[in-house]
Amino acid sequence: MEGARIGVRLAAGQARAALVTGAEIRHAACPSHDDRALVRMLRGLARDVPVRSVTWDVSDELDPARAGAPVAAVRVMPRLPVRGLGSGHPSPLLRALLRRQAAVIGGHDVFGVELAALDVRRLLEHADAAHADGTTALAVTATGALGCPGHELAAAVLIRDAFPQLRVSLSHQVGGLGLLDREAATVINAALLGTAGRVVERCARVAARLGASAWFVAGDGGRISAERLRMLPVLGLSATGAAALTGAARLAGVADAVVGLAGADGIAVGHVRDGLPHVATDLPGPGGVRMAVPQASLTPISGAGQAAAAVFALLAEHDQHTAVVAVAVQGPEEPDRAAGRGAARELARAVAARLPSASVLVEPAAELAAIGAACTEPSAWLDTILYAETSEVLARAQAAVEQRALTLVAESGARLGSERVVASRAVPLSFLRSGSYRLLVRAGGRAEDVQPSGEPA
Repeated sequence: MEGARIGVRLAAGQARAALVTGAEIRHAACPSHDDRALVRMLRGLARDVPVRSVTWDVSDELDPARAGAPVAAVRVMPRLPVRGLGSGHPSPLLRALLRRQAAVIGGHDVFGVELAALDVRRLLEHADAAHADGTTALAVTATGALGCPGHELAAAVLIRDAFPQLRVSLSHQVGGLGLLDREAATVINAALLGTAGRVVERCARVAARLGASAWFVAGDGGRISAERLRMLPVLGLSATGAAALTGAARLAGVADAVVGLAGADGIAVGHVRDGLPHVATDLPGPGGVRMAVPQASLTPISGAGQAAAAVFALLAEHDQHTAVVAVAVQGPEEPDRAAGRGAARELARAVAARLPSASVLVEPAAELAAIGAACTEPSAWLDTILYAETSEVLARAQAAVEQRALTLVAESGARLGSERVVASRAVPLSFLRSGSYRLLVRAGGRAEDVQPSGEPA
């Protein structure tokens, strides 16, 4: 038998794994807290197959409401607010995570022009206060950081030199146009740094016992390296839905599909193109917080009739899709699986009544997100701002950002030469001066552990 990849979803005290080859899927489960049980499970799946990689969906392990630690937040801005930053964020989750908030003078405009010099003294005073009260991580969000991250980078160096125990999360590494969405993502990222380090180390240790490398599913449906998840754990949130979409398309044997994910709680509708889930950055994340982080665009719907209408709407919007996949998402208990199967079959019948040749019903025996995790490929998503006076300057700047994305894909284990730009959009920002653009770049590649044909190696 040829080599294979394994995907594992850690959730609700259980580890559910799937080994995927070109012709076979094996699955198993075990308690997620026991490393020895995890190793036995993976070895059992790979008993006669050379496995090169294990890709983990750890989004449940990174739930900030449960795994997040209190953090301090510093906003770098050209003018301090008259009444301070206020006592609370609208989100209960953010309020629970923020032990202290402060603002210091500094920042740039979106074109990279410094608006005020960074107030180093006040910055270090706030870092000292955070360190004194036992806070272990600090989130820094600077005005205009996407145009020029200089003040955030300087702040990180100053804080780490003065307080080596403090972990620092910087907003420009997360990306995103909106200051509040970017700040929310940066705070949650800082809160998860300690947990992410432990989770990554553990998963890598277990995979190494199998002689395999460890990778992680990102919210955009691709896989990222252990190092990137350790630095940006916020990228691993909401990964389960994206992995399920990927797994559904793989099981249906298509790369382009509108997908209905059916479970005990209803149906979620999304779509996949070229094997990658459609994603957006303005969707609610954990605790309903909107963050500047890509995640699969899934619309939850209660009934099969409404789900069918949503499926047809997506087909009309994306006419390049050639298949509809209705998927029974199996829960941990048989009643959940039965409810998912019933909803999936009802949706499949509704679609087949109108499009008989376009309906594919998939009822996997394995955890769908684990199958999708095994099938994920290296990816990267960059969301930034740039200024270009001419089309030639825009093309050069866009090419530079695209190259950054391709480099991230290569760092996530892409086979040399397989890296590609999936999408690259320069959107004019009409509320700023002419020549201002928001640039969204998505890149992908094929993993080293697959053959050029695309079948698992």
